[in-house]
Amino acid sequence: MPRGAVKRAVDGTVKSVVPATPAAPEAPKDPEEEALEAKRKKYMGMPRMRYQGVVDNKTKLVGEAQAEVRELEKELIRVDHEKTGLLAADMQKRDEKRAAEAKEVEGFRAVKQQLVVERIASLVGDQEQINRRGFAKREHREFMLMVGELAIQQQEHKMAACREGVQLETDLYAKLSQEQAEHQVIEVEAREKHRQSRLKNEVMRKEIERLHRERDEFLAVGEEWGAKETAALQAVGDAKKALNHHEDERRKLHNKIEELKGNIRVFCRIRSPIADARDTADFDIDASKKHLQVRGKERAALAGDSSKAEDHSFRYDHVFGTSATQEDVFSEVSPLVQSCLDGFRVCIFAYGQTGSGKTYTMEGPPNNKGVIPRAVNMIFEKVTELQKERGFKCSLSCSFVEIYNDTLRDLLGKKGAPPPQLRLVSGKDGGVDVEGMSAYDVSDSATVGELLATAQGNRACAATKMNDQSSRSHSVFMLRITTHNPITGVTLSGLLNLIDLAGSEKVDSSGVTGDRLREARAINSSLSHLGDVIHSLGTGGHVPFRNCTLTKLLRPSLGGSSKCLMLVNTSPFKEHIEETVKSLRFAKRVNSTKVGVAKRSME
Repeated sequence: MPRGAVKRAVDGTVKSVVPATPAAPEAPKDPEEEALEAKRKKYMGMPRMRYQGVVDNKTKLVGEAQAEVRELEKELIRVDHEKTGLLAADMQKRDEKRAAEAKEVEGFRAVKQQLVVERIASLVGDQEQINRRGFAKREHREFMLMVGELAIQQQEHKMAACREGVQLETDLYAKLSQEQAEHQVIEVEAREKHRQSRLKNEVMRKEIERLHRERDEFLAVGEEWGAKETAALQAVGDAKKALNHHEDERRKLHNKIEELKGNIRVFCRIRSPIADARDTADFDIDASKKHLQVRGKERAALAGDSSKAEDHSFRYDHVFGTSATQEDVFSEVSPLVQSCLDGFRVCIFAYGQTGSGKTYTMEGPPNNKGVIPRAVNMIFEKVTELQKERGFKCSLSCSFVEIYNDTLRDLLGKKGAPPPQLRLVSGKDGGVDVEGMSAYDVSDSATVGELLATAQGNRACAATKMNDQSSRSHSVFMLRITTHNPITGVTLSGLLNLIDLAGSEKVDSSGVTGDRLREARAINSSLSHLGDVIHSLGTGGHVPFRNCTLTKLLRPSLGGSSKCLMLVNTSPFKEHIEETVKSLRFAKRVNSTKVGVAKRSME
C-alpha cells in the first residue's frame, strides 16, 4: 500500500472516530501507557528532517532492492531461455520450488498484512488516546517504518531465493558439463572397442577360412589315412600274433635246452675259505668246469689209512671253485627260474655238510644276496615287463615253511599267535598242499624281502662243533606264479621251490647230545630218504615218497613233471675231507638219475 494512501486512511479514520466532546479527566498510567509515552518522547525529541531522512533512506533501499530483484529476474529469464533445451527437467523442478517459495512468501505476506490490519485496527481503536496525548503522526511514522522494514525483509528473501536459484543452475550446468565430458570419453572408448572388435572378427574370419581349407584337405586324404590306419591295425594284430608265436617258440626252445641239460641237474660249489687259517684240501677243477678231482693222499693222511689214498673224480653239470661269486652261481640257476615263469614246477635245493655254505648260497647277506632274493628280483622284473609291454595279467603268492624233526612249521605265522598245525593234503593235478600254511599275495620284491627276513628270524638254529650257527631244519620257500595271456586266453601256473637243507653230519664229529642229537638223527634220516627217492626215480621202480615229510612235500617237484637242481656245497678244509667226499658221492648219485620229460601246467 502506498505510503500516502495509508497516511490518508489513517488520518481520515482518526478524524472520523475522534468525538467532539470535551476532554475527559486523566486516567491513571499503566505500564503500557508508560512505554507509549517513552516512544512518544523519543520521536518528539528527534528532529523532523532527521526522521524524514531515515524514511527516505529506507525507501531508497527498498527501491534499490526491487531494482536488483528485477535485474536478477531478467538474468534468470535469460538463463532460462539459454538453458531451456538442456535443463527442462531441472527448470521444472526449480519453477516448482520457486512456486512453493512464492506461495510461502505470499502466505508470509498475508500474515504480515493481517498483522498490519490488526495493528491498524488497534491504532484506530486507540485514536482517542493518541489524540489526547498528541502523537498520532509520530505513531503513523513508526508504523510506516515497520511497513518499510517488512518490505525490505521480503525483498531480501526474494534476493536470497534468486541467488539460490542461480547457484542451483550453476551447479546443474557444471554437472551437465561433467556428464557430457564423461559421455564423450565413453563414446571414444566404445568406438575404440568397436574398431578392435572388427579387427578381431576379421582375424577370426580368416582363421575360420584357413581351418575350413585344412578340413577340406583332411577330408580329401581321409580315405587314404583310413586305409593306412586299417593296414596299421592289421599289422599290429599280425605283430601281436607273431609275438605270441615267437613267445611260444621261445618257451619250447628254452624248455628243449633245459631238457637236454637234464631235468635233474647237480651243481657243485666249494666254499671260499675267506680268512680262515686252517689247511685247505687239494681240489682240481678242469677248464670245462664240469669235472672235480679230490686228492686221496690228503684223505689217507688224515684218516691214517693208506687204502684211502686213491684220488676221487666227480662229474657234475657245473663246478664252482672257491673264487666263484654269487652272480656266477645265479647266472647258471636263472634259466630254471625262467622255466617257472613258463609254467613249470621247479625245485632248487642246497645240500651239504654243516658249515659248507648252503644258507650263504641260498639266502646270502644283505650286501651279497643269494639265489632266493635274486630269483625273486628276476621274477618281478619279468612279470613287470609282461604286464606293461604284453598286457599279461599276473598274480604271485609266497609261503615259507621249515621241517624240524620231521614236523612242518610255518615260518610266516603271525607273531604272538600259537603256531598252526600244518598238514599235508593232496592237491589238484597230483600236487601237494599244506593245510593251515600262511600264503601272502605279493606285488614287489621288497615285500618278499621283508617276509624272508621274518622267516630267517623264526628258523631253528643252534651251535655245534662243526658250525656256530647250524641250521637244524630244512627250510622251503614256495613262490606260486600265475600268468594269463589275454590275446590267446592261455593261463600258465608255475611253482618255484627254493630249499635250504639242513647240514648232513656225523654225530661223532658234531659232538651233539640231547635235543641236538635228536635233530641230527632226524636231519640225516630225511636226507637219506631223499637220496632213496631220487635213486628210485632213476630206476623206474617204486618211489618211497611217504617215508618222510621232506619227500612228501617235494613230491610234485621231484617227479617227471618238474625240473630239479641240486646245489651241493662242500667245505674247503682238510679236516672235513671225509664229509666232503660223502656229499660229493651223494651228488654224483643224484646226477646219474634220469627222469621223464617235464610237463607244463597250462589252462
